Amino acid sequence: MNTKIAFTLIAVLFTISSFAQKTIRIDDDENEETQYVKTEKQEIKTLFSKEKRDGFYGSLSVGYSPIDHKDGVTTSMRGCWIMDHFFSLGVGGTAFVNGIDQINFDLLSSSSDNENNLTGGYGGVIFEPILLPLKPIHLSFPIMVGVGAASSFDYYEYYSSINVSDFFWVVEPTAELEVNFTKWLRLALFASYRYTSDIKIENISKDALRSYSAGVTVKVGLF
Repeated sequence: MNTKIAFTLIAVLFTISSFAQKTIRIDDDENEETQYVKTEKQEIKTLFSKEKRDGFYGSLSVGYSPIDHKDGVTTSMRGCWIMDHFFSLGVGGTAFVNGIDQINFDLLSSSSDNENNLTGGYGGVIFEPILLPLKPIHLSFPIMVGVGAASSFDYYEYYSSINVSDFFWVVEPTAELEVNFTKWLRLALFASYRYTSDIKIENISKDALRSYSAGVTVKVGLF
């Protein structure tokens, strides 16, 4: 009788011991998994993290801009590196000319009315925050900071000559409403304001280039 009781107690103790070891192992495994998840969530993200997806694009823009109280046209190009979809950094340039309503397509004639028009260009560094870039329609806000040169000319005919030149610095913030057509093609409507230092050209307003622009931008790249 005593022997049976002893064997029964030993069996019970062995079962309890085995169950306790399994429970401890399960708890240890859960703790390790929890610790791993916490460690993974707390991992510091670096600039060159594999999880980041960078890209690039080149763009062409055509716009309208009143320059020195005359109708003008602007043409811009830029190339940018896209950092993790949400910010772009690059360079760009813009060419401009005003008095386009005075263009005389008859090269054999001259017109004394086509005087004191303005042409030139500017370029610099572009900083571009992008809002909700993964959405089909979203906003971007490129800002150009750079320098430029402007010149006046008398006529649009082929024998026109440049009279005076001057240099200026420029800051041009822009707002773009973008549409993602494909993974490599975007189309945007833009509006910008061009703020420049004073230009010193005879018969041209010193703030002639301080004006808005509006137009269309086509972007091609790896977004």
